[in-house]
Amino acid sequence: MQDYQRKFVDFLVERGAFRLGQFTLKSGRTSPTFLNTGLIDDGMGLLRLGEAYAGRMLDAVGADGFDAVFGPAYKGIPLAVATAVALAQRQVVKPYLFDRKERKTHGEEASAKADAASILVGHRPAAGARLALVDDVLTTGATKFEAVALLKQLVEGARFPVLVIALDRMETGPDGRDACGAFASDTGIPVAPVVTMTELLTHLRATGRLPDADLARCRAYLAQFGTPAAKAWAAA
Repeated sequence: MQDYQRKFVDFLVERGAFRLGQFTLKSGRTSPTFLNTGLIDDGMGLLRLGEAYAGRMLDAVGADGFDAVFGPAYKGIPLAVATAVALAQRQVVKPYLFDRKERKTHGEEASAKADAASILVGHRPAAGARLALVDDVLTTGATKFEAVALLKQLVEGARFPVLVIALDRMETGPDGRDACGAFASDTGIPVAPVVTMTELLTHLRATGRLPDADLARCRAYLAQFGTPAAKAWAAA
């Protein structure tokens, strides 16, 4: 685990974006951990978040490996903006865009000939654009699959060099497949997490912030729903 990852975990915990307890996930599972980047709601926090995403994106594909940053509504919107700002601070100037939940029905964007403009906000990508995706986590991947399908429909020849997420929960989906691995396999889009669940928990334990009872719940959860690597960590 690298120093920037430890600092990122510290930041998530300090801001209350990562929490221990009992939480019902979108998948319906009851998890002992929860991440909500939507709780990071001020300028300094978004800057820190964007720096982590920008750094991971550049590590994964380089400055010349993508044309724009896309964040799916709603949580992906501030992530896309924050990442674009942080990239600009590194002299990597890239536009951002996100989707509307409802198609715009007024103004020039509502034209029947402007389907992309009626749904996408921000940058209007050209055919063949390479769109780097950002979101907070990937559990079932449903939101990301929908976003990719939408962008392929709206942007001819759209390509997706990477999906950057804050945390790889290291879980399997309902079909028993590694959620991140399955998404990468099914879409051809590599998933680049800033940090993984076992890295995060290991750091919290080493710094005295993961009590025995919480550790036991995390181990039990990963032993049941975790990827092979997560199961091995839980059993260690």
